[in-house]
Amino acid sequence: MGANSEPHTSADAYTARTPAVSYRPMDWNDLDTVAACFDRVWPQGPALAGTPTALLVARYLTLHYLEQSTWSNVAVTAEGDLAGITLARVVGRPTLFPQAHEEFLRTRALLLADPRGAATVTMFEDGFFVREGILEEDSDVTATTQAELELFMVNPDVRGAGVGGALWRQLLAALHSMGVRAFFLHTDSSCDFGFYDHKGLSRVAERLAADHPEDADLAPGMNTDDQFIYRADLASGALGGAFRGTQGEVCGA
Repeated sequence: MGANSEPHTSADAYTARTPAVSYRPMDWNDLDTVAACFDRVWPQGPALAGTPTALLVARYLTLHYLEQSTWSNVAVTAEGDLAGITLARVVGRPTLFPQAHEEFLRTRALLLADPRGAATVTMFEDGFFVREGILEEDSDVTATTQAELELFMVNPDVRGAGVGGALWRQLLAALHSMGVRAFFLHTDSSCDFGFYDHKGLSRVAERLAADHPEDADLAPGMNTDDQFIYRADLASGALGGAFRGTQGEVCGA
């Protein structure tokens, strides 16, 4: 979880199917819309799906990424609907929304007041996030990068229409313009992680559930998706040409 992408689609298909989309920085008022999209992209299990608690979980996770983010880019259709979003954290830059941490704590408290919500918080904080920390230590990726892609999400309604590709190119151009030489991201088997292989990133760490059955004991109901860390070198030939000529498109801040 954390980075989601769309399958590769031909340039001809993009031209024929791309909706009218504009790009801009995230506004604080976008929070609930982003959380609602998060709930659609990564729905909770049958016990919670479609409930107010599920939406609170999506809000909790959105804020988990947002409170660390220093850069954002939101794709919006001509009708005003959220088409996608990227959030990134660049070392040394101020966070986008200082109020995000307080809102995260408020949302977390609401979840803890509900037994099902409390169990989900425990699963993430004692399980899923712990595994992410293990991967970061194993890869030492934080010592060799200057940024992290916190969230990459495309609305299912526009998948395959090129929105994900545009967000990706604008992300690379923005990070390059900020002096970032390399960045990393977490993803897992609930996402189309092959997107990052296709884009030329290096998988620098992985934790496969089948190889670590003990992870299921970290927390009740532990999410045992396979987890991965990818590293992107912006000076590499594979990525270097991906953002040339796109600087004018970059609208995130």
